[in-house]
Amino acid sequence: MRLLTRQQLRTQVWVALTVLKPFQKRALNVLVEQTREEVTDDLVLRIMGEPESESVILQPDLVDAPYTRVGKWNVDEPHPHPDLVKPR
Repeated sequence: MRLLTRQQLRTQVWVALTVLKPFQKRALNVLVEQTREEVTDDLVLRIMGEPESESVILQPDLVDAPYTRVGKWNVDEPHPHPDLVKPR
């Protein structure tokens, strides 16, 4: 586990709002940079509270290595759609 600081949370929220598709930005009304900043500050304040009485957010670390596939495609397991297999 690691502690997520206020600045890290703010950065994650701001990036998430910035990389939205244009129609999503319009729907959330965050097309203007100043509006994105205000929404980001508001969300961080609602999630973590005031800086004087800040909540703690713990972010879990990865526990194990990512899943690795065992076997070979179309040899150890059948193709899900055999009609779509390209002829060799």
